[in-house]
Formats: sequence, C-alpha cells, structure tokens
Amino acid sequence: DSLAIQQRTRSRLEQEQTRLEREIARLESRRDALQESRGTGALRLLLEAGLDGIHGPVAQLGEVEDRHRLALEVAAGARLGQVVVDDDRIAAQAIALLKSRRAGRLTFLPLNKIRAPGGGNSGAAFARGARPGGDSGTGLIARAVELVRFEPVYEQVFAYVFGDTLVFSDLSSARQQLGRSRAVTIDGELLEKSGAMTGGSLSPRSGGLSFGRSSDQDEAEPLRRRLLELGETLAACRREESKLAQTLEQQKPQLRELEQRQAALVAERNAARRNHGPLLERSRQRAERLSRLSQEQSGQQQRLAVIGQELTPLQEELHQLEAAERNSDGHDDATAWQQLQQDLEAADGRLDSARKERDALLQSQRERQLAIERLGDQRQTLEEEERRLQEAVQALAATHTSWREQQHQLQQQRSSLQQQQSDLQERFGEQRRARDAAEAEVGRQRQALQQAEWNLERLREEREGLIEEQRSGAVRLQEMEQALPDPRPEIPEELRLAGLEALQADLQAIQQRMEALEPVNMLALEELEALEQRLAELNERLEVLNSEREELLLRIETVATLRQEAFMEAFTAVDGHFREIFASLSDGDGHLQLENPDDPLEGGLTLVAHPKGKAVRRLAAMSGGEKSLTALSFLFALQRFRPSPFYALDEVDSFLDGVNVERLAALIATQAEQAQFMVVSHRRPMIAAAERTIGVTQARGAHTQVVGLPDAA
Repeated sequence: DSLAIQQRTRSRLEQEQTRLEREIARLESRRDALQESRGTGALRLLLEAGLDGIHGPVAQLGEVEDRHRLALEVAAGARLGQVVVDDDRIAAQAIALLKSRRAGRLTFLPLNKIRAPGGGNSGAAFARGARPGGDSGTGLIARAVELVRFEPVYEQVFAYVFGDTLVFSDLSSARQQLGRSRAVTIDGELLEKSGAMTGGSLSPRSGGLSFGRSSDQDEAEPLRRRLLELGETLAACRREESKLAQTLEQQKPQLRELEQRQAALVAERNAARRNHGPLLERSRQRAERLSRLSQEQSGQQQRLAVIGQELTPLQEELHQLEAAERNSDGHDDATAWQQLQQDLEAADGRLDSARKERDALLQSQRERQLAIERLGDQRQTLEEEERRLQEAVQALAATHTSWREQQHQLQQQRSSLQQQQSDLQERFGEQRRARDAAEAEVGRQRQALQQAEWNLERLREEREGLIEEQRSGAVRLQEMEQALPDPRPEIPEELRLAGLEALQADLQAIQQRMEALEPVNMLALEELEALEQRLAELNERLEVLNSEREELLLRIETVATLRQEAFMEAFTAVDGHFREIFASLSDGDGHLQLENPDDPLEGGLTLVAHPKGKAVRRLAAMSGGEKSLTALSFLFALQRFRPSPFYALDEVDSFLDGVNVERLAALIATQAEQAQFMVVSHRRPMIAAAERTIGVTQARGAHTQVVGLPDAA
C-alpha cells in the first residue's frame, strides 16, 4: 500500500512538473515577446554580444519614492527606455550591430556628449539623494530631477530626461505655471510649456518601464521555485519508492517460502482429514449405537425392577397359602378345599408366567450384556486404531521436526561455508593488498633510482655551471679591478678587521628586528582547527536538516495525494447521487463540474442544472423553485454519500408547486430510512407524507401553542 501511494504521488508530481514546465515556457515566450515590443530585446542582444560600456536604460539607473513614481514616469515618458552608454563610439557600434541583426531601434545617451537643455545648470540639486524643499503654499513639491536618487555620473542624463519639469500636488496648482514651464501632477496630469495638457485615467503600466524596479517582472519565478521544490520532492519520492520496492523484493522470497509452507500444511491437513474421515465416521456411528444400547439397557433394567416389585407380594402370598395349607386340617369342607385349590392353581399359573417373564428378561439382559461387551471390544479396537493413528501423526510430526532440524543444520553448514568463503576472500584480499604494496614499493624504488639519476645529472650540470660561473667571475673580477679608480679608496680599519662575518651578523640582527615588528599568531592553527570542527558540525546538521526537509516535503505531497484522491472519490460519488436525485426531482439532467480538473483542490465547484423543458441559463435567471430543487438535490447527494443522523428543514418547499412538493416528500421519505428528518412546512402534501405531525399556532395573547394532530390530519 505504501509503495502504491508513493507511485501515485510520483505520478501526480510528474504531471504537475510537466504542467509547470509548459506554463514557464509560455510565460517566458510571452516575456520575450513583450521585451521585443518594448525594445528591451534589442538591449539584451547588445548585452549578449559582449559590447562594453553599456550602463542600461534610464529607468534602472534611478530610484524614486512610491508617492512620486507615477508623476516622474509620466514626466520622463519614452525617455525611460533610452540606453545610457559611455561615449558616442559605443553608441555607433551598438547602432551598427542592431542594423546588421535587424533587431530594432534604440535611443542611446552617450555620457561624453549628452547635455541638458539650457546647459544643464542644475547645481547641487542633481546630487544623489537630494531631498526637495517643497512649497506647500503654491502646491509645488519640487523639480522632477530633485525627486530622483542617482549616481553623480548620471547628472546630465537625468537633466536631459526631465529638463525643467516641475512636480505639483494637484492640477489647479500646476495650471498656474501653464505656458511658463513644463509641469506634472502627482496624479499623472502633464502640462507642456507650449500650453498642451494631457490627463485622464491611466491604464496599469505593467507593460512599461518603471523606476526602482526591473521592467521585466518575472511572473515565472514562483513557478520556478515550485518546480525546484517539485524536483527535490520527486527525487525523495523516487528514493522512497526504490527503497519500498527493494524491501518488497527482499520480502518476496520469504513470502513465497511461507506460501509454500502453508500449501504443504494445508495439503497435509487435507490428507489427514481424508485418512481419518472414515475412522471418525465409524467411531461416531458406534458411539451413537452404544449410547442407544445404553439407553435400552437402562429401560430394561427399570422394567425388570418393576417386575421384581410386582413379583415380591405374589411370592409372599404363595408362602402364606402354603403355610395355611400345611396348617389346615381334614375336617374342612370340600368347598373350601376346592376354592383353595383353585386359588393355588391360579397362583401357580401366575407364578409360572412371572417366572417365564423373568427368564425372558434375564435372557434379554444377558444378550444385551453380550452386545455391550462386543461393542466394548469394538470400541477398544477403535481406540487402539485411533491410538495407532495418533502415534503415526506423532511420528510424522517427529519426522517433520527432524527435517526442520536437518534444514537448520544445513543452514548452519551454509553459514559456515559462507563464513569460510568470506575468510578466504579476506585472505585473498590481504594477499592482493600485499602484492599491491610490493608493487608500490618496487615502483617507489624505481622512482627513487630515477630521481637519483636525475639528481646526479643535475649535479653534473650544476658543477659545469659553477665552473663556468667561476670562469666568468674571474673575468668579471679582472674587469672590476680595471674599473677601480687608480688611487683606490681606503677601507676603514674597523671594517677590515671585522670582515664579512660581522656584516652578515648585522644583517641578521636587522632581519630579526624586522620580524619582531610583526609577531606571528601561534593560535591561528588552533582557531583554524576549531573552525574546521565547527564547519563539520554545521555541515552535518545541514545534511540532517536537508534530509528532514525532503522527508517533510515527501510527507506533505503524500498527504496531498491522499487528500486529492479522497476528494475525487467524494466528488465522483456525490456527482452520481446528484445526477440521480436531480433527475428524480425535476425530470431534467444535472451534474457537478470542477473549475480546475487538473488540480481540483485549487479551483471551485460548479452545479450544472438543466430542468426538463428549460434552456440552459445562468443561476440568476432560474426561478425560486428551480433553485430550491438544485440546492436540495446537492444537499441530499451529500447526505447519501455521508449520512447524518438528523436533518432539520425549514420550509424548503415554499417555492415549489404541488407536484414538486410530492416528489420532495417522497424523496425525504426514502432518505428517512437512513436518518431522521424534521421538516417545518405548511404544504399539505408534505404534511400528509409525515409519520408524525405536530401543529404550531398562535394562541390568544400572542403566545405560541403546540397542538398534537392525528396521523390522518
């Protein structure tokens, strides 16, 4: 996910970079065209040709205050674009170059020839930074040339540009000098000495020259800064993307290994399920059968207990009859004897039947006991088989564990082999370094031998030079002896006795005193070391700050990408809901439109609504009902995208007719499945569609009264 986000961020930044490059190219082309139209293109041609002595246009050589700027620019007029050069020779060369290149025309002001009208006797007013005195009584501010700050070398240039032009605060004050001198007002009205007056509204002077700032305002500079920032962010984004891709590639083998392991475990689990399935099914069936037989056994035991309870009184009665028969005498009458005999036979019959039933129950109990024993044997067999399967599973697990241990041993063996390989590589590197050191030593010995040979040759040459110098010195000494005066001057005895060594000692002392005049700062090395350490720390901090800045820029652009994607997701969803809802409310078509599709967050949002049967018009030309339907469509589109739990609408249907009120009521009823709506309305279709109605009226005394209404109201 992080890699995908970085890729989308990089794609967005590359698109923005391409757009900025196109915009910068367009602005540069426009600037070049403006320069050509104003003549600055011709000046740039002269500068690129390497022609010396060009100072620049008049507008760039002076500075003015903002409140005087308009008046001075109007007073200077077209002379602001005239080019100042050193002398007329350079002006002639520039004119010839423009003519040969057909680059246009320029007016040049050579400093060695230019003179102001009337001799340019301006005095100290032309000095750089001269401040006007002003005459508040007559509205006169100062002479125009006094309001410009310039270098003294351009004194005659600005005297020529402005002449004797005066600057006034308003037109009424300037009119007093009409016909006597040239005047200009702060608002830009120009009054010529001939009596001509120029004034009115001024268009913005973005295309002309201006004092105190460059005439070519670089509109592309913010774009270039943004382009540079984009370049840094793109580089950081590409590095982060490469890092994430590398991490992903490193994780892929582990992922494949885990997937293979998972597939093997799943296959093993499925095989175990297939192998244990029949046994588990048989065990389940036998467990169910055993449970059923256990229930039957408990039922038969309960029945046997009931029969035993019924048999006990019968046996007691039989014992009593037998005792009575033994105790009875022969004098009883035959009737009593027969009755007793019948009772005895009946008791014997019941006893026989009870015994038979008991025998049958005992036989059934023995059969069930045998069945239980057989089931127990089968259960024991199943348990033994299950135990054997568990042992097999444990054996498989042990085999798997041994395989893992063997794999671990193989990995350890591989690690040891890799360690041996690294050791061998290290030993090979050491031997190779030793070989390189030996070769370097041989090279140094060869170089030393060659240097010794060169030194020997140099010493031979020096010896020959010394021999030649000695020969020439002897010749020169003879010539100097011949040049000495015939009576040679006497050398003082002290100097002769001291000799050359004393003179050298004096010379050394003088040099020591000279060195003592300028002591060497021995702490300079320590200060240099401290400064170098400080510089290293600052460079390290600068690198940390640069990395943090790149990381912050990358995070900002990543958040911008996520924000733009979230906005476009919301815009697409709301646009779809708006189309659907507007079509259902007005039987027309509408959609949402971005003002800047390339950069949606930098532009606005437009609702394009076309009700059925109506021509496309501006929003101001739509009726109140159409505006209400459009606004409600947008509101419900937002509600569908991100529902709120509660909505309160206050007479939103006041501008709608009956049919549209019914449509709105149906839409609100549909939307009420996801949220709760409280609608204030006085329209019957809206009230009729409500689930609960509360009436509000004005009672006597200007009090508000709440009245409950039935649903049928």
